Amino acid sequence: MLPIAAPVVRGALGRVLVVDDDEQMRKVCARVLTHEGWEVFQASHGTAAIAAVHEAVEPFDCVVTDVHMPEIDGFQLIAAVRRHDDDLPVLLMTGDPSLDGAVKAIDNGAVSYLSKPFEPEMLLSSVARAARRHGVARMRRRADSYATRLIAERSELEHRFDRALAGVWMAFQPIVDVSTKQVYAYEALLRTDEESLRRPDLLIAAAERLDRIQELGRTVRAAVARAAADAPRDALLFVNVHGLELTDDQMFQSTGPFAELAHRVVLEITERISLDPVAGPDQISALRKIGYRIAIDDLGAGYSALGALATIEPEVVKLDMSLIRDLDHHATKRRVVGAISTLCKELGSRVVAEGVETAGELEAVIAAGVDLIQGYVFARPGRGFPIPTW
Repeated sequence: MLPIAAPVVRGALGRVLVVDDDEQMRKVCARVLTHEGWEVFQASHGTAAIAAVHEAVEPFDCVVTDVHMPEIDGFQLIAAVRRHDDDLPVLLMTGDPSLDGAVKAIDNGAVSYLSKPFEPEMLLSSVARAARRHGVARMRRRADSYATRLIAERSELEHRFDRALAGVWMAFQPIVDVSTKQVYAYEALLRTDEESLRRPDLLIAAAERLDRIQELGRTVRAAVARAAADAPRDALLFVNVHGLELTDDQMFQSTGPFAELAHRVVLEITERISLDPVAGPDQISALRKIGYRIAIDDLGAGYSALGALATIEPEVVKLDMSLIRDLDHHATKRRVVGAISTLCKELGSRVVAEGVETAGELEAVIAAGVDLIQGYVFARPGRGFPIPTW
């Protein structure tokens, strides 16, 4: 067991290690510092002090040590402390003051040199001053470490995002018109071969963090344009658009592979994201002039449904799957879906129920007046253009 005593009172100012082979001197220093509010630990020789510094769960803010001690003196202790923590301040005490001793203390890295006997105020002020310097150095070191970690994390995320972009492909899920039993459209769903960002929400979140949403949007539109050649010619293509993509000039170009498909493309703008001030009537109008149709996605997931309908005047409204889930077991949900369907039809919008998974949900959605259906009940998303099962 190392001869180091636990503090009698836990202090609020910080942690100080007092090292002296003179027990009386050690206790006097500890009493003065504890009374002021420091948490004080004591060691009777250098070996115990080194062990205390290395094993401390929380780092010390200052070490106060005698110069002349057996085996390991104060100067050797400073060297040992510096190897462990280059910023930890050490105050040297000596009963044999001299100019040479003071110079040697500074040369060895001591922050102060106290001549015994010294007034309590001298000890307190020296410890406080040294601890403040240590606190500033520690905060700077933590800030530097945090910044380094952030840079490393961002760099790693950049590499993973680059791999994800290179591996982007589109899955397609049919939207079925149950009144005609024909495929009305296919929704293009973002996929990537990069395992760490395989989930679309993680990939989009990475793009947001890296300020690369526009780049991701361009990649998606290019992938849709390439796949469109194999799509059934009479089927529309639904493509999700992030709000920040509406700040990309390329989105409003009337030429290019994607723009050439404009007459077949329905741009889905989520109702979860407020469009103001990203996009307003002017931007929506510009997209329509190119030939795109507009859909509000996830209607019912947020709180601005009526406002979005009035502002955007969408050709298509997609009901959020939270409204559809277990619809056949909830009369109130059925009334809500029926009311939304009636309102949208009166406004000239077609309604899509997405996330329909069971025969019961399908029956309830149709009974509520919705005839465009998307969900596992007909087909799961997949490469190419899956044929729905009836």
